[in-house]
Amino acid sequence: MPNGDPNFNLDEQEEWFGRIAAPIKSFVAEHGLVLDKYYHDGAGWDLRFGHPRGGNASIQVMNAGDVARFSTVWYLDDYDQFTRFLHWRDPIDVELDSESISRALLDEFEAILATPLGQWTKIAAGYKREWGMYSKAQFEAMGPSYPLPTSLQDAD
Repeated sequence: MPNGDPNFNLDEQEEWFGRIAAPIKSFVAEHGLVLDKYYHDGAGWDLRFGHPRGGNASIQVMNAGDVARFSTVWYLDDYDQFTRFLHWRDPIDVELDSESISRALLDEFEAILATPLGQWTKIAAGYKREWGMYSKAQFEAMGPSYPLPTSLQDAD
C-alpha cells in the first residue's frame, strides 16, 4: 500500500509531466543527477544529487496545474548531534514551456550549490532515538548518498 497520495493517478501525472519531460531529462543527463519520479506517490519528480559541501540536495518539480512548482532543498545530517540541517529555497512557479523549465532548473541548481555552509533555514534536532540505534558508520552507510553532479566532477 502506498504511503503517499491515496488518489495518485499515474496516467494523469505521466500526461502532465510529458509536456516538460524533455528539458528535465536533458538537465538530469547533462549534470549526472538521479531522477526519482513520484516519490511516495506524490505529483513530483525529484532531481537528486550530492552537495559538494556535504549531504544531499534535490530540486523537486511538482505538478501545480497550469504551472510547475519548484522546491529546492539541501540537507546535511550530523550524526554526532542527531540533527539534520536544511536549507530550503522559496518555492517558485514556472511556466510549462521548455525554455522556462530549463532556465529555472539551472537557476535553482546554481543557487543551491552556491549556498554557504551554515546558512540553514531549518534545523531539525532530536533524532537520537531513531539514529542512535546505529553506529555512525552504519547510519552513514544507510544513505541515501547521491553522487556529485558530473558538471562538478569534470571541473576538478
